[in-house]
Amino acid sequence: MKEIKVLEVKKISVGTVYKIVAIGLSTLFVIFGVISGIMGVMGFDTGMTFNNQPVTGIKAIVLAPLFSLIGALIMTAIFGSMIALGLWIYSFFKPIKIEYEDTK
Repeated sequence: MKEIKVLEVKKISVGTVYKIVAIGLSTLFVIFGVISGIMGVMGFDTGMTFNNQPVTGIKAIVLAPLFSLIGALIMTAIFGSMIALGLWIYSFFKPIKIEYEDTK
């Protein structure tokens, strides 16, 4: 059984915050996009439109993950900025404790 360790840091870099948010959002969004693309190939209306036309068929399998990735990047910019600002303000009052599991 691996041991959970605690790391106490004064500040987390903005790049690290963006990386964590981007990995989390893009992983889930792209999975959702692939599922939507597969449903679009089967003819389901997934609510995805391009030029006010519903996207179905082969276009859906390409566009759904692409749109999802673009959405994840936009949300990463917005939420990553808010999280980085919040952690920066928090760091003036208390150090940040990060619990992690070692890879070894």
